[in-house]
Amino acid sequence: MPHTADRYTVELRISGMELSPSEITKAMDIQPTHVRSKGERRGASSTFESGVWSYAGTHADEWPSLEAGLVSLMEILRPKKALIASYAERFDVCWWCGHFQQSFDGGPTLSPALLGDLADFGVAVVLSNYHVGAES
Repeated sequence: MPHTADRYTVELRISGMELSPSEITKAMDIQPTHVRSKGERRGASSTFESGVWSYAGTHADEWPSLEAGLVSLMEILRPKKALIASYAERFDVCWWCGHFQQSFDGGPTLSPALLGDLADFGVAVVLSNYHVGAES
């Protein structure tokens, strides 16, 4: 059972050395939440080595459960599943999920139905955990 103070972010990420964010946006016909182009400035003396296109849905903030975020994004992106699968053959594609927790125990719960839907999409799930203080 997830802790009520836990929060989640979810997005579909497509990244790669030859990725053109504008081409992905045009083909997907979806306005991305975040893009980054290969060669874009990273800091004073470095640049990004790959491009990134990500989409966090219309609810780009935080979710009270990981399942709610994933289900919402999959509902929006289901019509694009074949296109996403074609990108997975050329680029790194994943459901990137952030888990922001105030304690070191607990975590997300995923239903069998959601696990089946995730498998059907054929895209990896990356879960990054972050400990945040109670004052956050």
